[in-house]
Amino acid sequence: MQEVIERDQWKSFVQEFNHRNVLRATHVEVLGEDIGAQSEEEKLPLTGISVDFKGSEAPSVEIALGGETAKEERHLSHMIPHVKSIMRKIGDDLREEALLIEDEQGRQTILTFESLQRLTEGH
Repeated sequence: MQEVIERDQWKSFVQEFNHRNVLRATHVEVLGEDIGAQSEEEKLPLTGISVDFKGSEAPSVEIALGGETAKEERHLSHMIPHVKSIMRKIGDDLREEALLIEDEQGRQTILTFESLQRLTEGH
């Protein structure tokens, strides 16, 4: 099931989304006509998403990923300027499977949560 998040709900949605999904393993991919499909990272845990309605690139979304502790050196901060829409995908288990963020140029950033099955197959 897919659900479009209304713009006036973005701030409260990302707060609740972070609470439900913090530290879940992720995969981030960016799709666009000018770049094709670009994989940004795999299996880093979600540390949080934020929305900013101020500034020259507003509205913008930042996806922060990384280790649970300061010892974990792998981390990524992915900025999406000029966001046009946010949509979430709900899985059969009623947990969020993915978040799709589209900018004004039509470029899509897809944050997918790794399933436990996919994580154990990788080891």
